[in-house]
Amino acid sequence: MSTTRRGFLKGILGTSAAGAAATLPACAPDINPAPVTDVTASSEGVVSLQVTRYPDLEPVGGSLTVRVSGASEPVLVTHNAKDDFSVLSSICTHAACPLGFDGREVVCPCHLSKFNPVDGAVTQRPATVGLRKYTSKYNPATQVLSIDLRAGEEGFPAAVNGEVRLTFAQFPALRDNGGIVNGVPSGYGKRIFIFRRDDGTLTAVDSICTHQGCEVEARPAEQDLFCPCHASIFSSSGDVVSGVATLPLKKFTVSETTDAVVVTGVQ
Repeated sequence: MSTTRRGFLKGILGTSAAGAAATLPACAPDINPAPVTDVTASSEGVVSLQVTRYPDLEPVGGSLTVRVSGASEPVLVTHNAKDDFSVLSSICTHAACPLGFDGREVVCPCHLSKFNPVDGAVTQRPATVGLRKYTSKYNPATQVLSIDLRAGEEGFPAAVNGEVRLTFAQFPALRDNGGIVNGVPSGYGKRIFIFRRDDGTLTAVDSICTHQGCEVEARPAEQDLFCPCHASIFSSSGDVVSGVATLPLKKFTVSETTDAVVVTGVQ
């Protein structure tokens, strides 16, 4: 890998990419990360890209790394076919390298992991965890691609003024000690976990691992959270139990009414 490409990796992610760039094997394939642009989102968390303004993205097979002011990580936009775009997380889940697109698959220039551009699934190791997919919509008439960074899951309560209200009628597991509920609230756009611990207390945490930004998974039997990328483990209150992560998960305030659990600070 050339010095220029090492510098390019660092330029996308900053100093955190220095270690990854420094350890790249000399035989790493000459595949560049996608070109980078900086944008801002609306107050609702929507990014609108006028595709014709970006020559690296406009043709089929094109791609663009989009850094959004205030967002935790860039996103990768790929032009898969006529009027068909996908938006995925732009960082490889193996060693946190910024990704590129060869016109058919998303490719990591560091160790040649590959991902399906449509759904982010791994198609070639060493990565074992897929990429996060973002909600997007392309308007062929205006040639504008809209990316909703705060889209939620259907059926899960929205975050309204930073508050998510989960009724016991809809989420009965929250009545029971040992119960766990998770989902992505619209208005926030990231998964949250709510635990009714064995002692009856309630906790709620964000799902984004503080090591390299992968999404953690709940382990009901252990009443904890496991990062599938690099095996960090967090308690139900978000504290690091073991692994390479050194910082706790983001924590939310939880309260309880007669008919619901209320999570605040979801913003």
